[in-house]
Amino acid sequence: MAAEADQARSLSDVDSEMDLVQALRQGDGRSHAQLWHRFGAPLHGFASSRLGGDRGLADDIVVQTLAAAVQGIGRFNSRKSTLSAWVYGIARRHIQGELRRQRRRKSVPPSAQVPLEEVSEAASEGDTATDVAARLDAQREVAGLARVLTDVEMEVLNLHYAHEFSEKEIAQIVGRSARAVHSILHRAKQKARERLVRDAD
Repeated sequence: MAAEADQARSLSDVDSEMDLVQALRQGDGRSHAQLWHRFGAPLHGFASSRLGGDRGLADDIVVQTLAAAVQGIGRFNSRKSTLSAWVYGIARRHIQGELRRQRRRKSVPPSAQVPLEEVSEAASEGDTATDVAARLDAQREVAGLARVLTDVEMEVLNLHYAHEFSEKEIAQIVGRSARAVHSILHRAKQKARERLVRDAD
């Protein structure tokens, strides 16, 4: 029963994506807002995580990505990719371009940290000390993982767990085979488990 519900949801998502693609190709102005509504927030989270928590740069990446998606929608091929994987692939290319520019400027992107605005949000929502301590603990765990995982392992873990992409979709986003992504994900999970066990000891 659950499998049937998942399949129905999956088919509904495909229909919804194709309706959006069709509207974008026809130049329907409302489709731009739909595209933003569907992808704006998750893309921002994806970009922010790859850019060390820099929200301003993440804003820029989202705008660049969605503008490129609108302009390039004629090149989207539903037989080769889902719309989500295609859009995230565009975002990934923009992120990689930004990271290359940062390396050329010999500047290091902001490291994983709790942004000040999040600290103030936590203060207004409840127990500041508890909330901030939890954020700092999570930050330390992510920083610890970043020391043992490669960039692509972190990226694949992020896409799989935070953004719930399948291995096949991740393969489309990162430009690797599904088998390679499966191997990267398995290796990343193994390293993460070993790190957590070591930290627990």
